[in-house]
Amino acid sequence: MKKTLFQKHNSLAELIILIVATPIALSSPYGSRRITKEFMKYLEDKIPTEELEGIQSGKVSKALYNLRKRKIIDVSKKNGIINIKLTEKGKKRRISADLNKLGIRMPDNWDGKWRMLMFDIPENKKVARESLRDRLKQLKFFQFQKSVWIHPYDCRKEIDFIADVFGVGEYITLLVVKIDDDVPLKEHFRLD
Repeated sequence: MKKTLFQKHNSLAELIILIVATPIALSSPYGSRRITKEFMKYLEDKIPTEELEGIQSGKVSKALYNLRKRKIIDVSKKNGIINIKLTEKGKKRRISADLNKLGIRMPDNWDGKWRMLMFDIPENKKVARESLRDRLKQLKFFQFQKSVWIHPYDCRKEIDFIADVFGVGEYITLLVVKIDDDVPLKEHFRLD
């Protein structure tokens, strides 16, 4: 059974954060009920009806209120237009959610090449280095040496995103290589 957009996210709040990542402008009088009504109309215009299954305006209203209260979104009115956008705190939460959902796509056929990630991150960026290692484990990389990790599938976009988030791009090198004696790696990744 295919999951709806609402079911694909941990909470309605996470879905709203995803939607508001690009600021929204609503034409409506300024008031909680009107904001909710206009936001629901916005969702209906942008998202197929079957994807909206399970989203109720009362829950949206509560989620919007809580996100505003916790300073994750900002709602302002200018020239009769209501603008909803993420605050800095909201942007950090969005990035965190993106990191947690990050995955490497497995193609139908492996191209026979290995992606070797090497890094030499200085001690003053130890937290970023450890966070990078945690993400590599999450993405099922194989730790070849302490700072050398291997994966069989294209992961350039994912590594660029992680490096950008942690500010360590200049310390990372990603190579696409052929390895002569790669039987242990193939066994580890269950290839061929």
